[in-house]
Amino acid sequence: EMACAHQGKIENACDLVDVAVKAKADAIQIQVLKKEAYMSPTYKDYDLITRLELTQDEWLKVIDLIKKADLLFFAAGYDVESIKFLVVNDVDAFKIHSSDSSNPEVLKEVARSQKPIFLSCGASKIEEIKEAINFLRKNGTKEIVLMHGYQSFPTKLKDSHLNYIKTLERIFGLNIGYYDHVEGGSLLSKIIPIMAIGYGAQVVEKHFILNREEKGIDYESSLDSKNFIEFGKILRDCEQAIGVSEIRDFTEGEINYRAYCKKSIVLKKEISKGSKISRDDVMFVRSHPGILPVKFKEIEGKIAKKDLKKFHNLTFEDF
Repeated sequence: EMACAHQGKIENACDLVDVAVKAKADAIQIQVLKKEAYMSPTYKDYDLITRLELTQDEWLKVIDLIKKADLLFFAAGYDVESIKFLVVNDVDAFKIHSSDSSNPEVLKEVARSQKPIFLSCGASKIEEIKEAINFLRKNGTKEIVLMHGYQSFPTKLKDSHLNYIKTLERIFGLNIGYYDHVEGGSLLSKIIPIMAIGYGAQVVEKHFILNREEKGIDYESSLDSKNFIEFGKILRDCEQAIGVSEIRDFTEGEINYRAYCKKSIVLKKEISKGSKISRDDVMFVRSHPGILPVKFKEIEGKIAKKDLKKFHNLTFEDF
């Protein structure tokens, strides 16, 4: 998530795209708006947004760089004109910010695009989320991912509520993502998003900035370039560790571990051909793969077909 980390400078926006590439991100997300349609001139952040707003021509340069970098191009459009601009320029998916989740004009324009939608749920009531989903579907949206999280510059750890990811999934039956806003200078800024994956998040959105020390806009919850690249590597490694939840065949490592650690039924003395096997003849120990101890009753009292040596791993073929 680039957000306003470009500080209103096209050069910074382009540099942030390069950082996303180095971090091996799947996608980069930008925020496009017309300040007049975004907030009232009397709103406290109006002058700030005026300084941060990039022109459409400037965004075209950034979008061109994103496409050349082979990144997916995601965007939040905060007004109808900006949304139309993004559609014309082949945005891959839209994010609907919480500020617009109850805005029918933005919802309708985004839905008309037929693009996948990441719907922010921050500070939204369940009924409001339901209404937004229903509205989007009625207007043609097929793919919706709900994004859990909110920005509090930064958000307190205790307010992250990762368990709520499971609640959203249970209520709506949709894929859930997590957009993280904890203190960007803390170790947990890298850990919390990874924890979210363990709680079921299918998408992670992470703010990043070129230099945290400058304390520019959106720095509070952003990783700097170096740490964002490192985070990308950690996330990919952890992604492998999560694996799948379905019943599956053993991996090669598990097969080897099973052979190494599972106990088998082993003779603790020599047995002559024609002898019956009793519990006193065997021990349950680690050895070569053989009959599991739980199956001893299936061979107890059976007659050996041949002479068997001490420490022999019994098999069903021995009887």
